[in-house]
Amino acid sequence: MDSKVLIRGQKRALRCDIATQQRVAHDKSIQQSVLRLVKSHSAAAVAAYWAFDGEPDIIPACRKLLDDGTAIALPVITGGKTGCMRFHKWCRDSVLKSSHFGISEPQQTPEVPLLSLDMLLIPLVAYDRVGNRLGMGAGYYDRHLEPLRDLSSPLRVGIAYSVQALDRITANDWDIPLHGVVTENGWLEF
Repeated sequence: MDSKVLIRGQKRALRCDIATQQRVAHDKSIQQSVLRLVKSHSAAAVAAYWAFDGEPDIIPACRKLLDDGTAIALPVITGGKTGCMRFHKWCRDSVLKSSHFGISEPQQTPEVPLLSLDMLLIPLVAYDRVGNRLGMGAGYYDRHLEPLRDLSSPLRVGIAYSVQALDRITANDWDIPLHGVVTENGWLEF
């Protein structure tokens, strides 16, 4: 079996096995760190995600950011496993629909151009301390973020629990590195 498939299974299980009370506390810590990070970088437009499969829930922070005037975008995936991902505007009253993966996506909202975003909050399955990210395996983020490979902006921020850390992830040529990660322990810049 491919080692990345094995790692994905292990890290997803660890992420999902976090006890409810601990998860709530971790999520609150992550949300506070996200709010501080957005403010410290004066980010006016942020791409986020709707939590799925045990991912940290950052939507409460996104609601606070909306209240503070920050534009928020969420991913929308089209075309199945070989399709593409785009970010679309999200507001409190946006209609959400469950995708074929079971992830909530905004419907009938405008697409947000990638380079108009100041920060990307990116879910992941595992990360290492040099910026490599292991996602769910379909490559949506890597394909969509390819134009940003050598750019310092928008800031690419992984969102994870500390149990998702690895010593090293073997990066492929198509993998797009992160600038840092937020866990329940705060912001770690690479």
